[in-house]
Amino acid sequence: MAKSTRHMTNEERRAYRKRRKLIRRIQVYSELGAISLAIVIIGGLIVSHIKGTDDTMRVAAEESVSESASESEEEEATGLKVTTGASTESSQDTTETESEETSSSSGVYSASETDSTISIGGDVVSEYAILINNDTKEIVGTRNSYEKIVPASMTKVMTVLVAANNLTEEQLNETVTMSHEAIDYSYAGGGSTSGFVEDEEVTVKDLFYGTILPSGGDAAAQLAMYVAGDVDSFVTMMNEEVSALGLTGTHFTNPVGFHSDEHYSTPYDMSIIMMAALDNELCKEVLTTKVYNSTATNVNPEGITISNWFLRRIEDKDIGGTIEGAKTGYVDESGNCAVSSMIADDGTEYICCTAKSSSSWRCIYDHVDIYKAYTQ
Repeated sequence: MAKSTRHMTNEERRAYRKRRKLIRRIQVYSELGAISLAIVIIGGLIVSHIKGTDDTMRVAAEESVSESASESEEEEATGLKVTTGASTESSQDTTETESEETSSSSGVYSASETDSTISIGGDVVSEYAILINNDTKEIVGTRNSYEKIVPASMTKVMTVLVAANNLTEEQLNETVTMSHEAIDYSYAGGGSTSGFVEDEEVTVKDLFYGTILPSGGDAAAQLAMYVAGDVDSFVTMMNEEVSALGLTGTHFTNPVGFHSDEHYSTPYDMSIIMMAALDNELCKEVLTTKVYNSTATNVNPEGITISNWFLRRIEDKDIGGTIEGAKTGYVDESGNCAVSSMIADDGTEYICCTAKSSSSWRCIYDHVDIYKAYTQ
């Protein structure tokens, strides 16, 4: 079981780095101040010895002590040591550093094309596709990978990522009653079912598995309500996470994957979301599970067994490695789509996303063909 499901947000990470750098600057300026004081005193002694007077030394020492006292008072008042001249430089450096961190924060999860990036061809049917080396963050192959797609239930990767980032480990074991509101929300939109029923008491962790393995729209809606209080508030959190990841081609209107003109992504963006999810222990645990037996409930004393059919159907295929995790999707507007990860025989991790394939099986074989052709 995951030991922690709380990861620092980009804002927290940036603030943490900024504090560390500022503290280090304070230490450096303190050391420079001490060295400067020693130099002044020694210089005064030399001048005094030469001229036979200690006036210069005394004045210099008094000025240095006065400046040191002034800095000490300001440090006591503000908690930070500030020096004239150096403070301006420190402020400028801090601003520049913050600007650099802001501009590079989206690079925490990103991938770039190289001279070796190829155009995905062969027998791949999907109209959109991308393959990323997750170790080097290089895009191995691409096909319309920055164009807008309908993400369908691939959306749920973001749903569990946002939920995992906002829950404690203790909350995962809390019991939630499946509500009529959550079930009706999924049913009205044509969502898949997790297998849980109205008034069934399930754990929060079971909602994660119910969201991903059978792609339960009811579990996704109930999870959203548990985390944020209501679906709309949770969707706001999803789009905030989109911004935090630095993604510009994605916007969500629901946590299930229902089609909407304002609910869209790109193969590249969905791969980056998968990349971030694989770095979250709980999300990775859920996304890489083939079969799961839920905890006992008031309706099912032995729990229910659910499975990730993509992982089960692809596990016996020769792809030069092992499929690690996956999430599929389908609505009429998206065609069959999926995002998956693979560990190659040499230990390299890859992420693949495809969209607009002709069937669920063809979608699987597109991933097989891409991994087999471009990861060797």
